[in-house]
Amino acid sequence: MCWVCEKYGNGQKWYLNPENYARRLYKVRKEGEEASGADADPQSAGMGAGVVAELVKARLSGDREWEEEIKRDALKQAYQTHFGQVVTLDEYLQILDIAYPLAKMTCGCRRVQRGMPDEENFTCMGIGPGMYKWERWPETYRGGVEFVTPEEAKEWAMMNHKEGRVQTVDVFGTPYIGGLCQCEYPGCVAVRNRIDYDFKFLLKGHSVAKVEREKCTGCKSCLGRCQFKALNLEVYTNKAYIDLDQCFGCGLCVTACPTGAIELYDRQSMPGLAENW
Repeated sequence: MCWVCEKYGNGQKWYLNPENYARRLYKVRKEGEEASGADADPQSAGMGAGVVAELVKARLSGDREWEEEIKRDALKQAYQTHFGQVVTLDEYLQILDIAYPLAKMTCGCRRVQRGMPDEENFTCMGIGPGMYKWERWPETYRGGVEFVTPEEAKEWAMMNHKEGRVQTVDVFGTPYIGGLCQCEYPGCVAVRNRIDYDFKFLLKGHSVAKVEREKCTGCKSCLGRCQFKALNLEVYTNKAYIDLDQCFGCGLCVTACPTGAIELYDRQSMPGLAENW
């Protein structure tokens, strides 16, 4: 189990523990006291633009110690307030039966990185009682929200999965999960910073994908599905190959394979990957 499961899973995967969706709707504060962190704005915590700028400077300078120090300090804060983890489609659908209410919302990453207009940008899901007060943060919820039933949310999730987006859970005030995202590289800030800087704001999933070579026909259906640069085609064998160290276990390649040549395995069953989050 990952460290989040050990601390907040109550014997199971932490994002399948209903307790982590049960945050109180309102928090009583002393008169005059300002809200902070994820309570002040669901998107305020975690890895901000300033941290990214510092990482870029450190990377360009070649000072690895400085780069690691920036990551360490930023993650210490992020793990207390706002971070994410990759989940499979099956796990995502289970979550939609646990969490309530469910509300489609626009994606801040796509808005900033790709200039996507709000009406085309409803690819994130806000969850939990905090959605009842979404009007408090008009910039975070630009375009408003659309409350949906679990059945509608599942149809929407499967559509996003089919289109090649990675499903993730997102914490807003650890360990409370307040959002579900549909991520892709390079539009998603969390995915891009994990791939480009190995910044572990986004944790790998509990699964890892492997290719059964005898079943692989080299059709290439899976190649464009990987958002983590883990999937390649071996030129000399014409077989798909997955770099297990780079795999995040999202399962996008699994559902794309017409011959069932790719399967998901428990990360914990592989000693070399068990602590690779």
